[in-house]
Amino acid sequence: MGRDRGLREAEGPGKSPQSLGGLLVQVGGWGRFQMVHLAIVTVPFAFVATHSFLQNFTASIPEHHCRSPGERWPVDAQGRRERCLRFRGNATNETETCVEGWLYNLSTVQSTIVTEWDLVCSLKSLHGVAQSVYMAGVFLGAVVFGGLADRLGRRAVFLWCLLQVASLSTGASLAPSFPIYCVCRCLCGSGMSGVVLNGLGLVLEWTPPSRRAAVSGFLSVVLSLGQLNLAFLAFGLRHWRHLQLVAGAPFALCFLCSWWLPESVRWLMVRRHLPGALRALRLVAGINRMPTAGIQLSVEMLESDYSQEEAGRTQGSSALDLFRSREMLVLLACIMCIWFSASLSLYSLALNLQRFPGENPYLVQIILGVIDIPFRLLVPKLANCLGRKLTLVSCLMLGAGLVLGTTPVPQELGRLRMGLSVLAKGLMSASLSCTVLLASELFPTSIRLTGLGITNMVGHLGGAVAPLVLLAGTANALLPPLLFGIIALAGGFLVVFLPETKGLPLPDTLEQAQSQVRRCWSRLLRTPWPGALQTKL
Repeated sequence: MGRDRGLREAEGPGKSPQSLGGLLVQVGGWGRFQMVHLAIVTVPFAFVATHSFLQNFTASIPEHHCRSPGERWPVDAQGRRERCLRFRGNATNETETCVEGWLYNLSTVQSTIVTEWDLVCSLKSLHGVAQSVYMAGVFLGAVVFGGLADRLGRRAVFLWCLLQVASLSTGASLAPSFPIYCVCRCLCGSGMSGVVLNGLGLVLEWTPPSRRAAVSGFLSVVLSLGQLNLAFLAFGLRHWRHLQLVAGAPFALCFLCSWWLPESVRWLMVRRHLPGALRALRLVAGINRMPTAGIQLSVEMLESDYSQEEAGRTQGSSALDLFRSREMLVLLACIMCIWFSASLSLYSLALNLQRFPGENPYLVQIILGVIDIPFRLLVPKLANCLGRKLTLVSCLMLGAGLVLGTTPVPQELGRLRMGLSVLAKGLMSASLSCTVLLASELFPTSIRLTGLGITNMVGHLGGAVAPLVLLAGTANALLPPLLFGIIALAGGFLVVFLPETKGLPLPDTLEQAQSQVRRCWSRLLRTPWPGALQTKL
């Protein structure tokens, strides 16, 4: 029996365990352990988006004008008080900058980083820079903690990142200056990448294939709940320091509750830690009320189920393996571009609530959070019925069309522009959810989190660039939506080069992942794929 055929049979119900997936079936498949494991990881996941969009409130810009010794203020073209100029005195029309600071309208907030450090007028760009600094941390953390997880294990890095987010979020809430605040936010963002990557990796690698799409979709919905949590927390906590502090508390709670979680059995076996894999499987079997199955397992059985030849090919895998073959290089490049395009559009639509003047910012935040839930709930169903690729292409293309559709809508039709933006955000959120699912099923176990880390890093570069592109909208309002829509369309065309993973087992070796890519390209070209393309670059 060939290895691919053996993998498919082992991961199906009722088959003898001849692979890692078969071992999961033997110790209970989807049981109490997987449910408890998922519940624990759900806690920090529900506040990831809270941190990503925290500056919608902690860095909101209230109405403001200069402190003035007189009773008169210059007005702008709309007849409102000039924000950045004042008269030198009551008896002159000469103006000057706000040398004595600003007065802020604090009817909706008590304090933000803008009011505390006067990030207005000449310092207004620092508002967007602060968000980009956080996303830069997410960008760096994705590749750093993804690579460390493949070397040190998912569990250890997951625990460290939980502690890092909790401590740095507290540090940001106590920051005495804007530069220190930015440093804390950057490091908090890097830890957030590690939490998402390793939490997702741990859960999916303990999940049987039949449940992977549903679990991935559920976690995507949980990630969307962070935007709702943000709206409720921001409504109750109007001081930015209090909001920043409370947003980090769930990560400290999860850190305290996660010590008993076992390491990923896939990672243990790929790294040849067979005694550790045996202990983890027996623990899971006991929790799933299948102690007999755990007792029947032995190191010798694991050794026979996972051959020395296969392990030898994966143990020395590194991030460079993603760049040594054409199959993996094209796979990596396509996922990076797709992730970047979806992330760029998503963050452009979710940031800067003040582009909807006259609307309640808390209500807008709730709407932007709620819209993600039905779209992300549809992803597992559509991915299992239509396939991952068709679902991803549909979401990207429709979302890009709606983004481009906002450009001809005049400013007077604000509710229509808002409706199109909300629907586009839901579709982009669904496309990002499907991208994560597809990427997690394409990279082999030996370098899965390294691959996810690199693609996640480039994807979050879109989140870092989005606030800066939005700043360009002050000069040309049509530029941001045109740019975001065209890039999303380009990402949709790249999906055709990726293999379909619906119903397939997770690849454990580079050879298995490359084989999937070659089969996809062979079908695409309708000709047998030349063996020469396996040659190393």
